[in-house]
Amino acid sequence: MFHKRVISFFLLCQVGFWVDFAIMAGIVALPFLILEHVSGGNTAISGKVFAIQMTTYTITCLLMSKIVGKSKNILLWARWGVIIFSFSYPLCPFFPYANTLYLLSAIAFIGMAITWPAFYAWVGTEKDDAKRQRNLAFFNIAWSLGFTVSPLVAGPLYDIDFRLPYILIFFVSMLSFVFLLFIQHEDNHYNTEDSSKKNSENICGEDKINNLYLYPFWIGVFLANLMTIIPRSTYAEHFKRIVVNNQLRFLSENIVSPILMGDPATKFSWPSAMMAFATASMFLLFAWTYFWKHRISLLIISQGICALTFFILSETKSIVLIGLSFAVIGANHGLTFFASTYYSVNNPGLRHGRASINEGLVGLGGVVGSLVFGFLVDKYGVTLSYKYITCLITLVVFIELLVFNILKKKVKSVKDNEKI
Repeated sequence: MFHKRVISFFLLCQVGFWVDFAIMAGIVALPFLILEHVSGGNTAISGKVFAIQMTTYTITCLLMSKIVGKSKNILLWARWGVIIFSFSYPLCPFFPYANTLYLLSAIAFIGMAITWPAFYAWVGTEKDDAKRQRNLAFFNIAWSLGFTVSPLVAGPLYDIDFRLPYILIFFVSMLSFVFLLFIQHEDNHYNTEDSSKKNSENICGEDKINNLYLYPFWIGVFLANLMTIIPRSTYAEHFKRIVVNNQLRFLSENIVSPILMGDPATKFSWPSAMMAFATASMFLLFAWTYFWKHRISLLIISQGICALTFFILSETKSIVLIGLSFAVIGANHGLTFFASTYYSVNNPGLRHGRASINEGLVGLGGVVGSLVFGFLVDKYGVTLSYKYITCLITLVVFIELLVFNILKKKVKSVKDNEKI
């Protein structure tokens, strides 16, 4: 039985890797596909496509939260989701029209919205707190490595032929589906029926403290995904212009290096990979440490640093600074997403509904980031638009602190009443 559990979890990590490998391949290739192969393609259309993806993802996650949670085997939904994605998203380059891309994106991310909450609900079924933390970390590392490796493959493939990344997406998605067929039912894997009574007594007390950090980090995960989707969906056109005009530099040298000339999709894959690598690194750090638990200050500091990086991105033509800025945004995403997911699945009885809300907020951040800033960047350019993000981050940080302090007073009030 132990070996079957290890194999099932290993296979789920494989699925996470390959599914996000496929998603990131599309994220890297899609802006260039729109700019170069869609009639009238621009950053605004790119922003709309990403916004539609995240809108359908958000709505579907929230609608399916109760339905999927009642399923006897939640991975059945994940299998259907992967199939839906596999037979929609890879069609994008073969129908290069704006309206078709909107439709295919919507269908594909309905599939992903069915898939990802089921993954986290399966992992979150583990009752032992330390094991659940490590399992979440390993699974998060697996999918983030898919995000890391994929740009380095998808960018060069796109420069060879714009259809190649999407052909690859189809095959790796189908590979993920095959892996899903061999993963154990969560009740068999975790022996949930035997352990549920033993653990139920401790849930109520822990959940009061858990909720104190859950809601601010839910706001944080919205902001984190807003910040990651903005450079992924709106920076490509600006970056391509820098490369085409031979303005890209390592730092501030006067002469452009031949390494930095041509193939903008390949060059853009470098900072994209750094963003994902930084996310994976944070997951690895959080797997074996506890300093981050119940610390709102880490969230606030991380978001403050991100505000500075967007100012840098608005001005720099240095591939080193662009890469480091992408890495900082990725690290913030790793910190915030890991903590919000951990708090979301901490209560086994509410794990699937909260995992769906968490994923829904991931999507909502993507909607606002891609749609609003797709419009702003297309109208005003990166230099001005990215400076607005600093104001937005300041506002969201204020809301997080306000929510945290309100919840903290409520918890204190409950404890005082219990003493009486």
